[in-house]
Amino acid sequence: MNQKWAAFFRIAIGLFFLAQGLNKLEWYSSSEFLRTSLDRYAQSPPVLTSFYQQHVAYPGIEAWSRMIPTGEMLIGVALILGLLTQPTLIIAMMLVLNFHLANGNLFSTQFFSNPYALVLLSSLVVLFFSKSEDVFAVDASTRKLGSKKKTQ
Repeated sequence: MNQKWAAFFRIAIGLFFLAQGLNKLEWYSSSEFLRTSLDRYAQSPPVLTSFYQQHVAYPGIEAWSRMIPTGEMLIGVALILGLLTQPTLIIAMMLVLNFHLANGNLFSTQFFSNPYALVLLSSLVVLFFSKSEDVFAVDASTRKLGSKKKTQ
């Protein structure tokens, strides 16, 4: 993939994550928004999803309702800036997988038809293996500064 296209793609995905986080700002004031989503997902979840909801999601709902939008916004800003791109992409993949584990889609055919699932996860994997952090990125600038210091 052309590095400029990869950078454009990285920035677009970053804008997506930033928008997702900004759309959840009300989660800071109340965990009821997340609880409502989890309750909807808990109607007839697969066994692994049920276990995850009961032992991870619901017990930590207060923390999750603040960490999710914060994580999405930080991922978005980091991808837009090209800052710590590789670790940010790994965290983004974990966030997407966490969401689909919580809603029961991870191990179902719905995972393949949901644009937030396979398409987003595939995009993150492609970006991970591209050189998107080499163009229009803080990562590239810091590498250049580091190599100049070594040669002096």
